[in-house]
Amino acid sequence: MKNIWKVARNCFVKIFYIFLLAIPPLVHAENQNLSFKQAWEYVLKNHNGIKAEELGVEKSQKLSLASKLTFLPNIDITATYIHLSEPVHLNLAPISNALPQINLINQDIVIGSLNIIYPLYTGGKRWHGVNIAKLQEKDAKEALRLKKLATFEELAKIYYGVWLQQEIYSTLQEMQKSAQIHYNNALKLQKAGQIAKIEVLGAQVALDKSKNKSKEAKNKLEISQIALNTALDLKNTHPTSNVEVKKPKKYEDFFVQKTLDSYPILKSLDQKISIASEARKIEVAKLFPDVALIGSYFMDNNFLLHNQSLPSWYVGITARLPLVSAGGKIPQIQAAKIVEMQLDKTKAQAIKDMEVLARSTYKEVIFAQEEYWSLESSIKLAQENLKLQEVAFNQGLATSIQVIDARNMLSSTLIEQKTIAYKYVILLSKLMALSDNIAMFYELQQ
Repeated sequence: MKNIWKVARNCFVKIFYIFLLAIPPLVHAENQNLSFKQAWEYVLKNHNGIKAEELGVEKSQKLSLASKLTFLPNIDITATYIHLSEPVHLNLAPISNALPQINLINQDIVIGSLNIIYPLYTGGKRWHGVNIAKLQEKDAKEALRLKKLATFEELAKIYYGVWLQQEIYSTLQEMQKSAQIHYNNALKLQKAGQIAKIEVLGAQVALDKSKNKSKEAKNKLEISQIALNTALDLKNTHPTSNVEVKKPKKYEDFFVQKTLDSYPILKSLDQKISIASEARKIEVAKLFPDVALIGSYFMDNNFLLHNQSLPSWYVGITARLPLVSAGGKIPQIQAAKIVEMQLDKTKAQAIKDMEVLARSTYKEVIFAQEEYWSLESSIKLAQENLKLQEVAFNQGLATSIQVIDARNMLSSTLIEQKTIAYKYVILLSKLMALSDNIAMFYELQQ
């Protein structure tokens, strides 16, 4: 019996494991390690702001299709029911009493008709409307691209913000360990009678301050982690990408030209200028007549008792030329032209501003890269100075304050370099977003 139970239990365990393997992984898995590229791909699929802009593109596509359908005729069916107080009749008694009364229209009237209106000429308003819809679709795509680039920059700040806080926390933990060792050595030296108690107290104060700084850094790390989890809508994500401080492979003029050629704001201004031009042409088209083909078919006119001589359908051409209308057509045309000129000036200024922004961002990236590497010598000096001070303190040749100052100098220099690395990667992400070179960002950060 025991053997049967053991076999059954083993079979159940195997079936349970097979069942677990068959379950797909949850979207919000715990403890996810994500590189920056993986985080960005996840944001592209799940960011609500990007989804909203995608819906805007979809909406503009539908409106563009609707504008093309304006070339179809308007066809509708009308139906009317009317009940008169009494039938309409023709009284011939004044002519002759011998003639009977003739009914012309029944008391209940039902009218049905099929109507068609097909514009033949509108001065070009329909063509210009189609062009405006196409341009608005392009503008919506540029708005989507701008949202993606802005979100890319924002993600870089949040993602590498966690990396920076991790580096600072790790550095301060190392400094805390060093402070603990120094404090333990100070206690030993005091017991041996080699240093005064004040030196031990100085080491203890330095250790306590180091612990407080580590706690503060840990708190900031947790806050930045919450920001990243919220941005990704995930739980317990851990960045795995480090900051690689490298010089961009292309020169300043390359990024400037790429920015001027591709940045969505400038492209959007191009679309708006073209839209304003088409809108002006629509205002001009209002000076021309509208010509349309019209026709109707009366499906039932039996309310007329003598309808045999009446036609059941008609077709024709109608034209309408407004002579005077409220609002004034010429001022509207002039206003539309002013809008074009205004957008031209706006784009000219935007080009200057974007060029300055691209150049200044590139120079800041290069300066941050140079500043980062220039601190290597300062770090080596601070590390060597701390070693010497610790050795000197153990030999009674240096005070506790000198060791503490040397440790603080090393800590501040390491944190300064990490902060500059964070500044560098944020500026780099900004430069790549301006020039739409996100792929190059990954190349530099591999």
